Amino acid sequence: MKTTDPQGSQANTPPRKIIDHTQLHQITERLFTRLPLHIIENNQKIAVRAMAYTYPYLEVLHNLPPKPNRTLLLIKEDHSMLLECHVEKRTERSTEILKPLRLTLTHRQVRHENRTSMLAGQVHNVIPHAEFIRSNAATNASRDSLVSKYTKALQGLMPQAKVKIDFQRIERRTVRMRKLHEFNLPIFAPEISRQRNADEQSIVALPYTEYEQIIRADGLAGEVMGEICEPLRYRDVLILGFVQVLSEQATLTVQQYHSVRQLTRRLEHELDQTHSFPENPITGKIIDVSRGGMGFLYTGQRSLLSSVGVQDQIVLEAHFTPDNTATFSGKIMNMTALETGKRYGIEFENVSEAGEKALETFLAKK
Repeated sequence: MKTTDPQGSQANTPPRKIIDHTQLHQITERLFTRLPLHIIENNQKIAVRAMAYTYPYLEVLHNLPPKPNRTLLLIKEDHSMLLECHVEKRTERSTEILKPLRLTLTHRQVRHENRTSMLAGQVHNVIPHAEFIRSNAATNASRDSLVSKYTKALQGLMPQAKVKIDFQRIERRTVRMRKLHEFNLPIFAPEISRQRNADEQSIVALPYTEYEQIIRADGLAGEVMGEICEPLRYRDVLILGFVQVLSEQATLTVQQYHSVRQLTRRLEHELDQTHSFPENPITGKIIDVSRGGMGFLYTGQRSLLSSVGVQDQIVLEAHFTPDNTATFSGKIMNMTALETGKRYGIEFENVSEAGEKALETFLAKK
């Protein structure tokens, strides 16, 4: 296999490093707190959220395991900015306090990531995100039966609580669904009138300041004592809805949260096994792969991809080899018409642990 750089001819623009502390912290305050931000972890881009900047520290929210240092990525116009930071501490709000150390600016005329060409490999079940919403809105006896089964199971665990299992059925997201998508985190509010404390902080969950917006939008204040809301996902890469438990009489516990989480994972597995999710029988050929994205060739005939365009989101199963497969979610960055079909270039989003392992296994052999 060979490794290619599609725009390697422009790779001679040298990066510029900024270590001047005044300039460094000005850029951090003015840009890194206001624009979309990612952490680079194992050569993957993982979306994070900047919560606040108080000189000289930047506070960010994510659910990654602890590390002594972080590298933040910000893309602005034709430049990539990499901010190297030291991790000072983890807070009660499940955020991390970072101290910026140096900034590297690179001109973005080149993708700073090589792609490995493939002679074999396929994509299966290539499905636009919008197709899941349409499927959720339709009647599905198998899905509805499982929802009823797990609602009763949760009600049996917490008889005094209200239980709801809901799916996103329209394109426009509610405040709750928007927050779940933005942060990719559950809600754990033992008491909705206060922030979590003591061992409750062991759960990495939506910050209380963000949850307050959901409380107002849903009108929960005064009616509910505590809430657990676990995102319901398709193969750990796409949030389809949520499992919600509302307590009106008692404070919720960490143990109850873990019980809800465990049942939610089982429900996701059964929904998949009973074909309650959309499926697509047409396969495509993987052309090239990197840690951050993939190019694949897909048929030009009418299919589920007929209506998608650049910036639309899709999920797919990548079969790198017969014994190395994983599901990915990604955004279409480019489409090119070819004689044998259409080439789609996608950038991965919210790569799961299984996806990271599959990529690492495949690329390590090249």
